[in-house]
Amino acid sequence: MSKTFEVAKYEYTHHVARPRFWIALLSVPVGMVLVMLFAIAISLSSVSKLPVGYVDEAGLIAIPPSFAEKPSLFEPVIPLRPYASEQEARAAAESGSIQAYFVIPEGYESTFQVRYYYNEPLTGTIRNQIQRFLSENLLAGIQVPNQARLEAGSLYTLVSLDGTRSTAENEISKIILPLVVGLLFVIVVLSSGGYLLQAVVEEKENRTMEIMVTSVSPNELMAGKIIGNLSVGLTQILVWALMAVVFVLVMGDRIPFLRQLQISWPNMLLSLLLLLPSFVFTSALMAILGATVTDSQEAAQVTGLITFPILIPYYFFSVLMMHPNGAFSRALSYFPMSAPVAMTMRMAFTQVPAWELLMVIALLVLFSVLTIWLAGKAFRLGMLQYSRRVRLSQLFRKGGAL
Repeated sequence: MSKTFEVAKYEYTHHVARPRFWIALLSVPVGMVLVMLFAIAISLSSVSKLPVGYVDEAGLIAIPPSFAEKPSLFEPVIPLRPYASEQEARAAAESGSIQAYFVIPEGYESTFQVRYYYNEPLTGTIRNQIQRFLSENLLAGIQVPNQARLEAGSLYTLVSLDGTRSTAENEISKIILPLVVGLLFVIVVLSSGGYLLQAVVEEKENRTMEIMVTSVSPNELMAGKIIGNLSVGLTQILVWALMAVVFVLVMGDRIPFLRQLQISWPNMLLSLLLLLPSFVFTSALMAILGATVTDSQEAAQVTGLITFPILIPYYFFSVLMMHPNGAFSRALSYFPMSAPVAMTMRMAFTQVPAWELLMVIALLVLFSVLTIWLAGKAFRLGMLQYSRRVRLSQLFRKGGAL
């Protein structure tokens, strides 16, 4: 066991100590932030920040317009500027001082109609600001029980007729969790698992396998490599999680989506429990392929065989959403490579029984142990066949006879 951890320690430090690891690690979140900031910049550049004027012919306005101290990046606050007459407001609009103005006519309390004159079209952001401004003044001095709650509106619970799905309207954001889990899984598999595959192929090509197995058994060697790469993957996820927390703390109140985002921490923990054995299983498969192929080019070609099954739940997202307890959805959640994403999606749309979760986790652990053993056997056979590829059928023969 000590030799296994020595191999794991070497694999971890050898990978993490490289500058390219940290460059690749930081480039993912930094790239996502840059893309988001670019999208925000493009969105804001198309929105006029000029004030909107208003003329109060109804004598309604008693409370001047207020502005948020920290406006949303996607919903900038447009100042509202009062004018004594429509002629003054029109002159300001024609001179370019304001982008538009609206007139609150006499009798507004009965008609609720507003005339809006513009150079720039009326946007949803401006419409909402005007609506809040007028509502605040209409209700000034009036005691309305639970006024704030009434303005917030009702909370809807969405329940399917068969009773299998029940989702609160403000919890729809929890589908973000399976999407993030799947994205992290794919990235970690491609980086850490891909590195393991390439490392095994290179050790087979330059014959360092023969040197290593003189001091450690093939099973201990492969187990150590897999544990080391699992630690590398966990390091990636931990760093990304810390950066995400910092980003939410800094920008959370400026982005509407982040303000409304609700995370189910029990589901997050269960997703992690599904992710770990599935990653071990996938890494072991990478090691098996690395030990059975003949060169790095062939290894690169077979990597897609590992990553494609992980993405299957995304292709059938609508099926998982509409029928989370259907036979196909259950099958995807039982398959080791698609289990983390498929099961997390199911948990987002329905209540998955505890026995089913435990069974899937147990199956993943069992498959992980089996593939680690097969990886050690493939490594041992690979030392004996440098010039030709090891057939997968040989791994299941007694003694692995050639």
